Amino acid sequence: MRLMTMKQIILDTNVRTRALDKSGRPEALAPVYETTLAALRMAIAEDDPQPSWERVVAALTDTRRLIIDALDQMPLDQMRRRLACIEDIPEVSGFGALEDIYALIGATINVGAPRYNSGDVRGCAALYWTTLHLIADTPATRGFPGYAKAVAQARPALEFEVPLGPFTAAAIDAFAWELRHALDAIARIAS
Repeated sequence: MRLMTMKQIILDTNVRTRALDKSGRPEALAPVYETTLAALRMAIAEDDPQPSWERVVAALTDTRRLIIDALDQMPLDQMRRRLACIEDIPEVSGFGALEDIYALIGATINVGAPRYNSGDVRGCAALYWTTLHLIADTPATRGFPGYAKAVAQARPALEFEVPLGPFTAAAIDAFAWELRHALDAIARIAS
């Protein structure tokens, strides 16, 4: 399945859930989100080998708890966040040079920083996490200096212990900054 198709499915899901919410049927929202996540999970399970963006989608559609789930308290919001992360994924299949990684980081910060500054710290953190996951899962199309260092910088930011409950507001802010610092460290790698 193509990433654009997945994003269209998510767009359709968002339209459907807004209509359900407006019609006073909030109990119907969770099944719609659960079905969408399950359908996306099944669609990519058939692809072998998976492009790097599909590996990120596989993680986001997995039923295991992820660290980004701690950004939201309610399961409904956690499912929405996962779908929003999929919407944020660019179609990347490989990196040919360190500059490709720099461009991805630059584009991410150009979206994430305004989110943070407008008060959407959760959305910023989720975007940064998704990008770091994409960097860690995207292969080099050919060997180039700095690739291994970039992946090595991304991995620790993805290996946080997943808390059982939601983050506090201060923890969300700290998480967003920790992820931003990881992106900045990768952007400073010289080829």
